[in-house]
Amino acid sequence: MTLPFPDRKEAGGALAEALQEYKENKDTLVLALVRGGVVVGGALAETLSLPLFPFVVRKLGHPTHREFALGAIAEGGATQLDEETMRAHGVNWENMEPIINEEMQELKRRKEVYGIAKRPPLKGKTIILTDDGAATGATLFAAIEDLRNAEVTKIIVALPVCPPDTAEKLKQAADEAVILSTPADFCAVGQWYRDFPQVEDTEVQTLLSSS
Repeated sequence: MTLPFPDRKEAGGALAEALQEYKENKDTLVLALVRGGVVVGGALAETLSLPLFPFVVRKLGHPTHREFALGAIAEGGATQLDEETMRAHGVNWENMEPIINEEMQELKRRKEVYGIAKRPPLKGKTIILTDDGAATGATLFAAIEDLRNAEVTKIIVALPVCPPDTAEKLKQAADEAVILSTPADFCAVGQWYRDFPQVEDTEVQTLLSSS
């Protein structure tokens, strides 16, 4: 698909075309990172006739610039921090503790809001893990660690777009990676979509309830 993607739903449909071998596979689940990933995952799951479930991961941002990711924490407890980048920016674990605690509270809230407890056991499943894109991939790496701990059979990362270096790292971390585009001049995920609104809790809940 030519960049930019029209919107998240179109990107999810395009990913589904590349994952046809998993259509109607009874041992395969689509796990979508909340929130934007659920829109992509909804289109992907609908096209492949697979169940869709949320996966909650929170970015751990720099103490003075929270949009700059230094790591992530996943719903099962996996915590990823880029210690090399932390050192380069003069940040230590003590600086990150308040942020980790804050994000753990938000993660707990989202698990309750999105009904994580209703999800089937993941052990032995093939997981298509998706989001609307990735910059550093921090949230996806935390999710992958969580899924390994849950003893899933296979992890397939499915992304519309991410930078080349992140794509290579994801291919090494996952069992398979389907990434539609890896532009070198990557600044932010939103630049690769014509329509990229913020996704609210209500939209996520609607998508999950209709899947």
